Amino acid sequence: MTPQAEDSARLQELLGDMYAERTPRADTQSAVFDVVLARLHCARVSMWKFDRVGDELTLLCFASKTAAGVFDTSERRLHRPEFIDYFNSLVDAGTYMSVDAMNDPVLQPMRENYLVANNVVSMLDAAFVLNNQTYGMVCCEEQQRREWKASDVVSLRAIVNKIALLMWNAPDPVLLKTPSLPLRVLLKQEPSPPPERRR
Repeated sequence: MTPQAEDSARLQELLGDMYAERTPRADTQSAVFDVVLARLHCARVSMWKFDRVGDELTLLCFASKTAAGVFDTSERRLHRPEFIDYFNSLVDAGTYMSVDAMNDPVLQPMRENYLVANNVVSMLDAAFVLNNQTYGMVCCEEQQRREWKASDVVSLRAIVNKIALLMWNAPDPVLLKTPSLPLRVLLKQEPSPPPERRR
């Protein structure tokens, strides 16, 4: 069995148990992080989704887990000026890689609020994309420089695609309530409402 097949089977099991109400959502989130941590061998993994604060669309980090096993559900938030350049770069390729995040010009708007605050030196991110809409992203983070490999990108992309597909087919109430942005978003455009699931 390939690494991607192993990860896919494990994710299918984890989310299947959650949707069958055999496992609490928080426990499932923590176990999903373990899949990413085991495959990518990074210091921390964080999950983000779009979230509205009044009339403003923000990026919300709603959970993270470290390689040491610390699962954190405290919220961290990025505002539109902090994530617009990053978001456009992310959706252009579906992934975003930075060996030196602190000095990455695309990430400078979020440098003080997120990178410095959380000691993120290198990062590899993949977007949750379904039906040409972006719902959020999974971020692999390092506290030192890391030369990400092509295999790292393939592995993370496969994991995120599987999670998104399982959430869509469930359907997951979190996904259905989460604002989304089109892949080629116009910066002043309002996000579309969550699409109805096809019957």
